[in-house]
Amino acid sequence: MQAILEERGYVSTVYYIDEEANEVAQAELICAERKPYGIVFLGSNLEYFTPQLAELRVPCLLLTNSAATLNIPNLSSVSVDDVSASSLMIEYLYAQGHRKIGLIGGKPDQSRPSLSRLTGSQSAMFRLGLPFEMKKQYAYARFSLQSGYTAMEYLLKHCPDITAVFAMSDLMALGAIRALRDHGLCVPQDISVTGFDGIALGQYSVPRLTTIRQDMGQLAQRSARILLHNIQKPGNAVHEIVSFDLTEGESVREL
Repeated sequence: MQAILEERGYVSTVYYIDEEANEVAQAELICAERKPYGIVFLGSNLEYFTPQLAELRVPCLLLTNSAATLNIPNLSSVSVDDVSASSLMIEYLYAQGHRKIGLIGGKPDQSRPSLSRLTGSQSAMFRLGLPFEMKKQYAYARFSLQSGYTAMEYLLKHCPDITAVFAMSDLMALGAIRALRDHGLCVPQDISVTGFDGIALGQYSVPRLTTIRQDMGQLAQRSARILLHNIQKPGNAVHEIVSFDLTEGESVREL
């Protein structure tokens, strides 16, 4: 995305903040100090995105999270259908013979992708007749290796009979795999693990990770082009959904 923007003569600056911090408040400070032409939010907590965002008077875009229902005139979005993608993963694990599945994800009340992925997972479990107890089978985690590790330990303690885990990010999944190894368990022989994102690291891990792969290239290209168009010709917000696929690796065992 940066390459596309810079190709058009725009200088891009990346600001890193805590994943649970208020991105819109940060954007207000940036607008006051730097006067940007546009802003891309790689964020997940939609409660911060209110009609007040229009007061920034610059085109904005929310990446990996849909803003279609917010009706904010200067906020476009490019995202994946997280509900359908997560449903597909649960259906895949079911087809492989798994009937007790643990979930690792962010706090649904603070992370819209986590809420959508939980919704998709729960709907598939209900449809397939699979048991699900939120307190036992859902472990909270931040989008990091360490947090995935800790969440996996929570699942082992509270739901030791699970045969598979669906982690809502590849980093969480890789952290979970390390935790299982440290507890003397093998993936996928003892417990299968799947992720979400399709990061390169997951294809070099041992075992290679089965995951929902987002088309990162398409996400970046469409986001850059939509933002550039709205900078050059301000108009209505645009909301797009891009494709995903389930990439089979080596981290799931057929029961």
